Parts: sequence; structure tokens; C-alpha cells
Amino acid sequence: MSKDTLRQELLDTRNRLPNETRRELSRLISKHLLSMLPTDTLQIGSYMALGSEVDLQWLHFEILASVHRLYIPRILSKTSMEMAALDHEEQVTAGAFGIATSLQKETIDFAALDWLIMPCSGFDQQGYRLGMGGGFYDRALEYCEPYAPLRIGVAFSAQQASFEPDPWDQPFDWIITEDGFIRR
Repeated sequence: MSKDTLRQELLDTRNRLPNETRRELSRLISKHLLSMLPTDTLQIGSYMALGSEVDLQWLHFEILASVHRLYIPRILSKTSMEMAALDHEEQVTAGAFGIATSLQKETIDFAALDWLIMPCSGFDQQGYRLGMGGGFYDRALEYCEPYAPLRIGVAFSAQQASFEPDPWDQPFDWIITEDGFIRR
């Protein structure tokens, strides 16, 4: 099966989850992430959920009220993005491709993030990510050292699949589902 076909099947599966189920599973995933937050300040890259993606709003509320610093993607072109600071929810605005982003001018290099939390269409047991096909995260992480940042994938357990990663695919260091942590 091609990656495009598998991606569509996994997105259809995710889209079929009832809204209330997605909200509850997203809350569980946020709780798992919160349980791993250290007391020392972290520079955390995350994302604003689009469509049926895992919604990390509960995690974001906690980060914004803590010593940690939150950054979210800003799409710059069809092939690149940057991570923009987010200090409070009122700074969120519609960005390219309908993806919510921050109004803040402050940005951070991907390599300077401690954590980078990423959505996905699917994931495999070896920690590889099946994205949306645009390659934004793969390109952004291409020149980063391992674990700089720690690459964290969030997904619903129904999104696990088997597929052959491409040579440029950047694997997750951790994957978190509603069932807990899958570590590479």
C-alpha cells in the first residue's frame, strides 16, 4: 500500500472518532505529557490542532501558566515554517493553510527547543511518523542534532500502522497516545 493511501485510511479512521471521544482522548494525552514536565524551564514547541488532530489545549493552558515557554508553528512557504512564541491564547490567529499560529514576532530555532510535540497521520512501532505529506517537520529537523529537540509524537492509538520510512523521515523519540508512552 502506498503512503498516500495509508495516510488517507488513517486520517479517515481518526476523522470517524466521535468529537467527544477525541476530546477525552486528547485530554488523556495532555495529562501524560504534563506528567513528564520537569520543574526546570523548557522551551516547548507544540502545534494548534487542525481538524481531527490530537488537541493539546489542556497542555497549552498548563504550559502558559508555568515557567515553561511555548512556541507554535508559523508556515512561511509551501516548504518551510518557523516556531513563534505564544504567551497567551489571545495571540492566536489564522495562518497559512488555515493553520492557527501566533501573532508574536519572537521565534526560536528548532535546535534551541527542548521538546517538539508534533501531530501525525500515523506512526509505527519503531517511532517513525507518517505526516501530512508536506515534509515541514522533516525539513525543519534535518540539521538538528539527535534529541535537540526531543521529538515527541502525539496520536490516537488507532493511528498506529506499519509502513516503510523514507530515508529523510525524522523518527520520534517518544510517541504518546491515550494509552501512555511508547518510547523509541
